[in-house]
Formats: sequence, C-alpha cells, structure tokens
Amino acid sequence: MALLDTTVLVDLGRRGEVPMHRRVRSTLQELLTRGENLFTSRINEAEFRVGPEMSDQRRRELQRVERVLSGIAILEFDAQSARVFAIIKAAMFKLGHPMGDCDTMIAAVALSNDQMLLTRNTRHFEHIPGLTVQGY
Repeated sequence: MALLDTTVLVDLGRRGEVPMHRRVRSTLQELLTRGENLFTSRINEAEFRVGPEMSDQRRRELQRVERVLSGIAILEFDAQSARVFAIIKAAMFKLGHPMGDCDTMIAAVALSNDQMLLTRNTRHFEHIPGLTVQGY
C-alpha cells in the first residue's frame, strides 16, 4: 500500500507534457501493476487545496484538485496517528532533525496504516524510524 504525498498530487495535476507529471504517472503505474493500493491523507488533501485558493484561476484549479483526488482513498489522522505523531516528533527532536507538523502528521498516518510513502521530497522523511519512503 502506498500513501501519496502532496508532491505526488501536485505532479499528477500538472499537464501531461510536464516531465514531473510523466515521472509520477510512470511510478504510479508500476505500483498499480504490482497490486499496490493508492491512498493519501487528509493532511495531504488540505495542503493540495491551498494552490487553488491562491490562484487567479481558482475554479479551474479546484476542478483539477477534484479530478486528482477522485480516484484516491483518503486516510484520516486518527487517535493512533496522533500517538505515532508524538513518537515521531520527539524522536526527530532527539536526533537533531526537527520536522514541520504537516510532514510529521503525514508520516504518522503512513506508519499507522502500514503504508509506504511516495514523495518527490524524500529528504523531508528520510530520518523517520520505520517509515519506508520511495522517491520518483
């Protein structure tokens, strides 16, 4: 199972001729061929929805967001995720790698649901104990 980071959602929403769009589509096709199920988190959805709110083309961008999200199951930040969040946050401080809350919550959802995290920003997540991270 794979949890799609916000970078994946953004790149999926790009035009087909953009190299990042082609790369992420190819990676997702490989995952689907292997029988992986694709998920994202409510936190990723929230981050993804910021772009349209900043755009002069809000309506068009919201349609793009809805199109991308329509085929992806969304996992919630639940009580188990909150416990894992606290563990990750404390561990990262102790390791000298403090993280932003959104990335920590995304990692917590992935770990709580036994998900691999697919992201373009592997550096944001590489020090989290137990989290499998795949780049594209």
